[in-house]
Amino acid sequence: MSSFIPQYRPSARPRRISEVKTGDEQVQVVGLTVDKSESSLVLDDGSGRLNVFFEDPALLKGIDVGSKVRVFGTPLNIGNGHEIHAEIIQNLKKLDLDLYKKVMHEVRKFEKELHQ
Repeated sequence: MSSFIPQYRPSARPRRISEVKTGDEQVQVVGLTVDKSESSLVLDDGSGRLNVFFEDPALLKGIDVGSKVRVFGTPLNIGNGHEIHAEIIQNLKKLDLDLYKKVMHEVRKFEKELHQ
């Protein structure tokens, strides 16, 4: 009798584009789509821009230049920067991006205080 052993998968760490590191196994990044093609998009969150690549074009359903999105994926090191291989791309059309940034700033401040 064989038993099913689920694979451990780390949760995606919320990151600003400027904070993305290759050492992160999984990240999530929220930003504005500033460019897109059949297999990639460029995301801007105010801290930088990030190329996002994916294999399934269906991930871009309903996403256009100007769309607010959250990308879940694996960071890859390229030259002097990073890119993300995306597994999930969520359209966040109703998200107030400025409010989101303020909340994330407060969350980071709180986490720093907890770790001191």
